[in-house]
Amino acid sequence: MKRIGIFLILAALIAAMAGCVSISPSGGGDDNGESYTLTINSTAGGSVTNPGEGNFTCAEDEVVNLFAEPEEGYQFVNWTGDVGNIANVNSALTAITADDSYSIQANFLEGPLKPLGINYTEEEAEELIIVLVNDERQQHDLGTLSEDALLTSLAREHSISMVENNFFCHARYPGERPFSYGQPYGTIRGENIAMIPTRQTIPGPYLSLQEVCEWAVSDWMDSPGHRANILEPRYSMTGVGVTFSDDWDYLYMTQIFEGDY
Repeated sequence: MKRIGIFLILAALIAAMAGCVSISPSGGGDDNGESYTLTINSTAGGSVTNPGEGNFTCAEDEVVNLFAEPEEGYQFVNWTGDVGNIANVNSALTAITADDSYSIQANFLEGPLKPLGINYTEEEAEELIIVLVNDERQQHDLGTLSEDALLTSLAREHSISMVENNFFCHARYPGERPFSYGQPYGTIRGENIAMIPTRQTIPGPYLSLQEVCEWAVSDWMDSPGHRANILEPRYSMTGVGVTFSDDWDYLYMTQIFEGDY
C-alpha cells in the first residue's frame, strides 16, 4: 500500500507540472477548438522562466501559469499589458486565463527586494498624503488642493535626491531643479518634507500605508511652520513625492504647495 500511495502522489505531481507548461510555441494550435496567441516578454533585470518568453498558442480558456524570475540585484515589480485576466498583477508567480490573444510584460527594477510587510507603493503614499492634507484643510473651511504635474515632478525629484545623496533638508542638491523652477509670476510656493520610519521599532512589524501617512501629516500639523503651509488659504495646487530609503526603513516625503500671491 505504501508503494501505491507514493506512486499516486508522484503521478499527481507530474500531472500538475504538465499543466504548467501545456501551451505550445505559436504555430501549433488546436484543431478541435478556438486558439489564441499569448505574447510574453520582460524588461531588463529578469525573465519569464515559465512558460518562457515569445509567442505561444493557447487553447480557449486555458489557464497558463506564469513565473517571472529576477536576476541578482533586481526585484520583480508587476505585470503590464493585457493584464485583465492575470490573477495577481503584483505577484511574480501567478496565472493568466486565455480567452483572447494577449500581450503581457514582466517588469523588473534594480534594487533590494521590498520587504513582505510593505504592501503599498510610493505612488499610493503620495495620493494618500494629498487626501489627508485636504481633510485637514476642509476641517478648517479651506478649499482642497488639486494635484499639479510639475509640482509632483519637482517633489519626487527632491525626495529621490535626498535618498540618493544621503541628506535631509529643503536645500536642493547640485543638479536638482531649483525650488522655484517653473513658478508662474504672481504666485507663492511652500514646502513640507518628512522622513517617516516604515516601522516603529527595528526589528518590528511594518506600519500600514495609512499609519505612515497619518504619522507624517500629524507631525506636520504639530509643527507651526508645516501647519501654516497646510492651512495656507492662498494655496490651490500641490504635488507630493515619496521615495523609500535604500533599506526600506524610511519614507522620504516632499510636498510642494502653490497658489496666487
